[in-house]
Amino acid sequence: MSILIAGQDYKLARCQWAGGTSPRLVGRALLLVFLRHLAAGLIIALALLAECGSSSAQVWVLSSADTDYSWQAIASSTNAGRLAAAAFDDGLGDGGSICTSTNGGQTWTAVNAPTNYCWQFITSSASGSNLAAVANQDLNGNPGPIVVSANSGKTWKAISSPTNYWACVASSTVGSKLVAVDSGSGDGLIYVSANSGSSWKATSAPGNCWSAATISSNGSKLAAADSGFGDGLIYVSTNSGTTWSATGAPSNPWTCMASSADGATLAAANSSSGDDLIYVSTNSGSTWTASGAPPNQWAAIALSADGIWMVAADSGEGDGLVYVSTNCGASWTASGPVESWTSVACSADGSLFSAIAYPDGIFLGECVPSLSLTHAGGSAVLSWPHWTSTAGWTLQVSSNLATTNWVQVTNTPQVTNGMYKVVLPWSPSGSAFYRIKGGDGE
Repeated sequence: MSILIAGQDYKLARCQWAGGTSPRLVGRALLLVFLRHLAAGLIIALALLAECGSSSAQVWVLSSADTDYSWQAIASSTNAGRLAAAAFDDGLGDGGSICTSTNGGQTWTAVNAPTNYCWQFITSSASGSNLAAVANQDLNGNPGPIVVSANSGKTWKAISSPTNYWACVASSTVGSKLVAVDSGSGDGLIYVSANSGSSWKATSAPGNCWSAATISSNGSKLAAADSGFGDGLIYVSTNSGTTWSATGAPSNPWTCMASSADGATLAAANSSSGDDLIYVSTNSGSTWTASGAPPNQWAAIALSADGIWMVAADSGEGDGLVYVSTNCGASWTASGPVESWTSVACSADGSLFSAIAYPDGIFLGECVPSLSLTHAGGSAVLSWPHWTSTAGWTLQVSSNLATTNWVQVTNTPQVTNGMYKVVLPWSPSGSAFYRIKGGDGE
């Protein structure tokens, strides 16, 4: 991208990767702010966006996860440092596999979960230590188990878990409370565990073809979606699954849903026809409204902890995109490469994403922050978002755009209202270029 300023054509640096073939998005010099003070006192302050995008833009990279696997679902810790992915098949017909990453998706390790099952869904505690996965079936088409891990996937166990045609499992913050739903054939049940999966019990929810479930951070608020062969409903529980009630959501063949940490904000969608909508509730399911998302064949959705950020994946029969909303679904931005998306997860603040595309593999995404400048009295205030993805980023300054002339600003950023802020003296003359930079390398 070229921008003409005061007769000079400045080229802004492209995003570049560091740390191997599949890094989380590091090593970026993303945004510049140009200040020029004219002799007459006229101030020109221009915020220049790099090619990576703006505060609502995203950049993506394909991870190193084995692309031979038929990846089905992905889960993330709150900071997206620990990821877990479940495959329906290993590409050889030997059943699925589960892999984990402890570095944000840069590298992946196959864990010793049972391999003779077709894994359907996986969930993670906030820390990424407690994992739970459900299989839809085994290699012979028989119902599958629920397995849990208390050590980030190193070892797995299935203790007294029922076998069913599982569709989804969801975890509370610490991983002690779990909810799992059985797709069944119209008579599937909803099960809960209050001891990290050591034991399970069926709830009083009606028998349905359950397709998705969510749980609040403390495990008290649950929600479940029924695909319903075209006319399913969404049910909620406010007492950890003891009782359930149908919400006012419209009848739909629901396929995916997600919840904020407190369970107040819910989002649900389906993928039946390619012109389906995403519906949002901000009162724990009492009322629902269609979001601003375009009609698509929605396969998966994830929410930030506060429910403000939403990430939705369009299966799209091979031409789908990932869409991101930063205003609770009011508006959405298309993102990601054109793929057939099947699953998506995000960090607690919504700035880091992981998504599965069939058959290409696991992609990693990140929101690109914007750097802004305001002039207050005798000070220049530079600010950028306080996100998980911007932790450790530094503010740098240069008197010109030479790549070797950047110096780190030593002022410690202060966090105010979700923004990093650095206050600097307003220079009476000359030029200064500012950029924020993350990770290693250029």
